[in-house]
Amino acid sequence: MDNDMNIIKKQHRDTLFRAYFKTPKNFLHLLQFCKKSDLKLSINDIMPFDLESAVAPRIRRNDVSFITKDNRLIILIEHQSMINPNMALRIFLYYVELLQLWIKINDVNLYNETKIQNLPTPEFYVAYNGKKPIKEECSTFHLTCANLKIESTVKVVDINFDNLNTTEPDNSLAGYSYFYKIYDQSIKLGLSRDNAFNKAREECIIHGYLKDFIDKEEFIMFYKDILDYDTQLKEEGKAEGKAEGKAEGKAETLMEFALKLLKRNRPIEEIMEDTGYTREQIEALVH
Repeated sequence: MDNDMNIIKKQHRDTLFRAYFKTPKNFLHLLQFCKKSDLKLSINDIMPFDLESAVAPRIRRNDVSFITKDNRLIILIEHQSMINPNMALRIFLYYVELLQLWIKINDVNLYNETKIQNLPTPEFYVAYNGKKPIKEECSTFHLTCANLKIESTVKVVDINFDNLNTTEPDNSLAGYSYFYKIYDQSIKLGLSRDNAFNKAREECIIHGYLKDFIDKEEFIMFYKDILDYDTQLKEEGKAEGKAEGKAEGKAETLMEFALKLLKRNRPIEEIMEDTGYTREQIEALVH
């Protein structure tokens, strides 16, 4: 398994987010909550448009993005379980790459004498389901120098279940958020990831959430693969520590392991569970 796949598997919330909200119906339920206004789009108005395309250079990978079929809008929504002040810049870079892809697909000539009209207008959102409260509802990137001025603003939306304006089972966002509410509660009560997953899945079935997704074999196998990978990675860390034969060597191996997880943007709470380190010890590794 290459490094890209390792990183993807560890960031299971991002992976599930992509898998679930890549369908137009689910995406529109998410977008409706993000916009918090009347949504004048239907599933027939939009189509997926992201950096997974075979003709796109895979420098970066965005979470979910759609374009309107009339080329009026490109809408990007990124998932975050930790507060990140750089999201406005990150999503702006995704948009630039998507715009390059749009230009290529539409065979737009940048070098003739005709000015390009009506480029797709971007809308940027961050769907946040972390534990810390959001301090700011917008993240902005500014670049000003000489005669150049660029500003990118991202709307940050808390999609935790208790923050939703609808919790109806037929709402796709409600189903996704309910699953993680039960999963996180179960982890907090001391359940293993495997048991927490099973508990969250059972509760979703009982209450009618994720009914078009929860029983799909790819959902179950996808999550089991992540749980198996978690176990494998922790066993590798333990084996490395034992191979050192000394407490000092083991501590060094665990430190390397923790740093590896930090580089993969793993939540601190999960790194604490995997390594036994305290939050203070993990935060000290960053500095």
